[in-house]
Amino acid sequence: MKNKFIFILVLLTSPFLYAGKSVLSIKVDQIDSHDYPNMTAFVSVKNSKGEPVSGLAPGLFMTRIDSEELRGRQSVYQFSMKTEPIDYTILLSNNGIMEGEPLDYQKTAVIQFIEYMQKDETLSVYTIGNDANPVFENMTKDSIDTGLINNIQTSDFQPRIYDSIMNVIRKVELKNTRRKIIIVISDGRDQNSHFTKDQLDSALAEKSIPVYSVGIRVLSSAGLSALNQISEVSSGSYLYSATLRGVPEKLKAVRDIINKSYVINYKIKNVKPDNSFHLIEVSVSEQDSEGKGQKTFKAVKLPFPKWLRILIIILAAVFIAVIVVLIIFLKISKRKAMGITRRRCPDCNNLMKDSWDYCPFCRYMPGLKKSRKPKKTE
Repeated sequence: MKNKFIFILVLLTSPFLYAGKSVLSIKVDQIDSHDYPNMTAFVSVKNSKGEPVSGLAPGLFMTRIDSEELRGRQSVYQFSMKTEPIDYTILLSNNGIMEGEPLDYQKTAVIQFIEYMQKDETLSVYTIGNDANPVFENMTKDSIDTGLINNIQTSDFQPRIYDSIMNVIRKVELKNTRRKIIIVISDGRDQNSHFTKDQLDSALAEKSIPVYSVGIRVLSSAGLSALNQISEVSSGSYLYSATLRGVPEKLKAVRDIINKSYVINYKIKNVKPDNSFHLIEVSVSEQDSEGKGQKTFKAVKLPFPKWLRILIIILAAVFIAVIVVLIIFLKISKRKAMGITRRRCPDCNNLMKDSWDYCPFCRYMPGLKKSRKPKKTE
């Protein structure tokens, strides 16, 4: 009877316990699979308030690929625990309606952002116009002249935000830094871009470069939804600044999300390299919260397997070493065939054939005898 009572009590209270479990927002914002089946995923975890969650144990992360449990190795650590450079690219809005406070607060936000950068991180800043117009590119914290940011003026060019982001994507994907981030500060308005939003979405989904955006309202909020969608498609995050004064704080919040993300290194065995796209799902389940995030990745098929590349390098090194030894051996053999061993003239220290009764260098070139020091004998 007692056991029956406990069972009924648990049954009645379980819905309330489940309902109290909060939902985590999990995003796999970037995947590096160029050395597949070794792969790295960068995962951000936020609570219901949109705040990054840190300190999660590695065992709480579970991975599925194409709806199947991961077969292989998985290691998890928080991004801030190890030193790894980040390449940041920031796009500012400087069209005519941004004159005054809207542009001033954007510039202030970028200058404060530079103060938080690490020495090995790089930053490129562009303005949104007919294209992405560079203010400066690929500069470290110590080499940035903030005067370049303060000198940004409003422009009469139309804000072609889709074209600007597409141009930046092409530049960013060529960089060697593994961790790459694009940040857009804008009201989301686009005027007469050559690329459509669908084309931009396709490029973002394929390139695996997250776009984090800070939305600001100047005339209207009509374009903010597009800005939000761009971040969602690229697995980045969208933060809305209700006031212009809050833009610097929102940009700092973007950096916090990135630095408090998690790095998951994989050695995948259940999906072969096939140059096709697959779906990865990362889930986190705690006692009082849970969530999951998904992203597609390309199982890159290398021209040669990694083990074969290593073997070829080893064989090439051995081959070169054998050739060098053979050359030395042949040279020694040739000298021996000529009757030249280690015999030297005691006066001029030149090598002599064993069959020579006298040193021709001393007899016929007496000047050489004086210019050379005799070999020291003990």
